[in-house]
Amino acid sequence: MLSFVQLDKPHIDIELYGTDTNIAPIDKVHIMDEDSFEQFTLEWLFGCKKSKYSSIKRIGGAGDKGRDVIGYYSDGTVDYYQCKHYNTGLAPTNYYLELGKLCYYTYKKEIPIPKEYFIIASNDVGSSLQDLIDKPSDLLTSLIKNWDTYCKTKITKTKEVPLDKSFLDYIKSFDFTIIKTYPIAQVIDEYLDTIYGNIRFGGRRLSLPTTLTPTDTVESEEMPYISALLEAYSDELNIKIDTIKSLEAYSSYFKHLNRQRKDYYSAETIRRFVRDTLTDSQQFDVLKEEIYNGIIDTHEQEYDSGYKRLVEDLKQAAVTNTSKSMLDSKLHCIGNSERKGVCHMLVNDNKLRWVNEE
Repeated sequence: MLSFVQLDKPHIDIELYGTDTNIAPIDKVHIMDEDSFEQFTLEWLFGCKKSKYSSIKRIGGAGDKGRDVIGYYSDGTVDYYQCKHYNTGLAPTNYYLELGKLCYYTYKKEIPIPKEYFIIASNDVGSSLQDLIDKPSDLLTSLIKNWDTYCKTKITKTKEVPLDKSFLDYIKSFDFTIIKTYPIAQVIDEYLDTIYGNIRFGGRRLSLPTTLTPTDTVESEEMPYISALLEAYSDELNIKIDTIKSLEAYSSYFKHLNRQRKDYYSAETIRRFVRDTLTDSQQFDVLKEEIYNGIIDTHEQEYDSGYKRLVEDLKQAAVTNTSKSMLDSKLHCIGNSERKGVCHMLVNDNKLRWVNEE
């Protein structure tokens, strides 16, 4: 079934990070399968060309009418990108059918004529096809000459597409100067400067987002762990403290709370990064599970107050081994602040509470 997928942002497979860094990027491209090559092209397009288009859509399934990716301009016009993963450079015989589809489906007005039509080939376009593309009149002549062999019975599965007079006249008037090639070396060179290049080809450290800083006003999603902290301070001081404002009278605890907010935002930075960037969104859950397992025995000990339990839990979290999560073992983005911040997220998840309910 034909499906259109809005390309908001291609996510990254963290499993690819830092692997096979001794293999040249072009060699990695050559050993991709067709689906991986199309995904690679999507990542390049999003990382390098997004500003050119108002939206980008990928087409999947049978009946794509010769388009793997469509780039939409703000005025409604389009560019097409057709991906071809071959072991050698594309020959004219490899591409007559795609050109035939472009002509036929625009002739039938099933798809619009693009401003530009790009061929993205894993081993580039061979010299014979490039010569034809460079001289559109020769490309036209060659396509017509080879139509019956490569296009007539292959464009659709339900009927033949002969070159009758009307369609032939349309092909003769078609502007073949819109056909462009994009050297695979240039694609890779541009791709390497994106976040996707850092992950897929390795050899560079992933640039992580700038750590979020606490807002001046406590956000609603912070309230569970903030309430738990105030409860712990109250338990230690034996005084009811139910607002941050009232905590200001106790300087050391007020400073402590502000440090906890910074830690929470450090962890939240990583959580959002995983959500928005990686294909494996479970890696942050793995991190939380490791922190929980690392501190639960400490947490369940007896303490004179909930604040003392909180302090000991945070100490244990800071030294907990979190290498099971690839956020730590591969991206190396988990430090003491993130580990402590996860503790407050576990409070939000109702998995921890510093003051025993009883």
